[in-house]
Amino acid sequence: MEGLFDCVESDVVMLSAQDALYSFANHPLVHFFENKQRSSRFMPSNILQTSLYTALKEFPLLLGHIQNGPSGLAKVVIDKHNLNMPEFVESESAIHYRSLNDVQFEWNTWPRGVATVGPITTPNRHGVIKLLNVHVVRLRDNSGLVLFCNIPHFILDGIGYYDFLNRWAAICRASISSEPPVDEADRPTYIFDRSVINERLHGQKYPLERQVVDMLTTSSVTSMALNLFSFSAQSRLVSMGVSLDPGRAHFFRVSSESLGELLDLAKAQSSDCPADISTYALLAALVGAAFCRAQVAADAKRGFLVKAAVATSAAISNIFGARPSLFTLVNMAHVHHCLELDPGCCYIGNPVILHPIQAPARHLARATGEESLAEVAAQVSLALGTINASLVSGFLDIVSSNPSAYLRYAVHMATTANVLTVIDERCYNMSGVDFGDGGPAWVSGIPWHVPNFVAFFTSPNKPDDVDVYVSLKPRLADALIQDHFFTKYAQLLF
Repeated sequence: MEGLFDCVESDVVMLSAQDALYSFANHPLVHFFENKQRSSRFMPSNILQTSLYTALKEFPLLLGHIQNGPSGLAKVVIDKHNLNMPEFVESESAIHYRSLNDVQFEWNTWPRGVATVGPITTPNRHGVIKLLNVHVVRLRDNSGLVLFCNIPHFILDGIGYYDFLNRWAAICRASISSEPPVDEADRPTYIFDRSVINERLHGQKYPLERQVVDMLTTSSVTSMALNLFSFSAQSRLVSMGVSLDPGRAHFFRVSSESLGELLDLAKAQSSDCPADISTYALLAALVGAAFCRAQVAADAKRGFLVKAAVATSAAISNIFGARPSLFTLVNMAHVHHCLELDPGCCYIGNPVILHPIQAPARHLARATGEESLAEVAAQVSLALGTINASLVSGFLDIVSSNPSAYLRYAVHMATTANVLTVIDERCYNMSGVDFGDGGPAWVSGIPWHVPNFVAFFTSPNKPDDVDVYVSLKPRLADALIQDHFFTKYAQLLF
């Protein structure tokens, strides 16, 4: 901590409406490291902590306090005389690294209390929202270490999260090995000023699809009521709602061989399927179509009265000409490339847009696995192909002109059953988190998350395989596990 207070200058960073979209989401990720050399100098506690504070000198944003700003948006106030110091907890476990590794780091085998916060950003018991939570768990016989690290999403996206974690690891690694310090010219330049996006994305703005505009601009009684509260109160209410009906997470693995088979199926099934269809599009389609089938399967197991109520509601909607229930797959797309920053510059914020596709839910549920795979994959591929600076600029324009869009989006996601959010985390530099003894053997989300959330991870042992993290309400999770087409290509890990 030495020198931290002298190096950090007081500042105020105004968060944008784009940041606000992810106001209630955390980045609660867990990293497992093995002491391969059986070294007594394996990730020493004093150097871990010292290097953390050194890294924070370059990331002062994580030392600020969240306060309400103009137009209902938040701001980060960095006061050098009153820093919001990170929560840093260390503990020891009687569990050996080998015991975790043997069962592929299954959640039930983890040390108790690894995650010190959950998936929703909330104030602690002192009423303070910490912008960095760290829990270091040293395993038995110094055989390994578990590192939990959380940063609220409205501060930075997953790429920024790993920019910080990699910087911390590099400083630690240099301290352990007595490497010469990194040359000043080779250090990344971290940009925290949100105005850089508007400066970089000027010019023509493309209009957005109707479903995106509706999702961000349509108010409800709930969103208007939430707007009356402070951000801290809003986050407490959202956290309470999620804890009453949380998602249950599972990990699946899709091998490179299965990905090849899915690609062949999609191309054979539909002429609309592009030749260069991405792995992401195939995976999103595989999970998305299975999600629709899981909803139908779960509904079929409900009681007679519930089924009758659902059927009556559908019949009334048809009489009045309502559109059939639509499945929405929200692609959370990283758009760092659209900023075209100078080499060596890293924007620390949320250059992420919501880019959904829609299809009739019942149609996808009743189609064959091959048909639904090809249809959704083609849609996702087409949608992602439209992302450019003009589309991103149009998205930011809609968000900026609707400061309460984050509340409307949060309520929409919480109250709409047929919505699935998907993000690709394979672009994060997870393997670069090397504190001096190699990168993590496994990186994991926590066992429970917000419902209807999917993330793709690079498989640690086989980089061409993909590990799929899926969080659904328990009845849907049970139905997904029993979906024959999905599990033919996605192996359940735990």
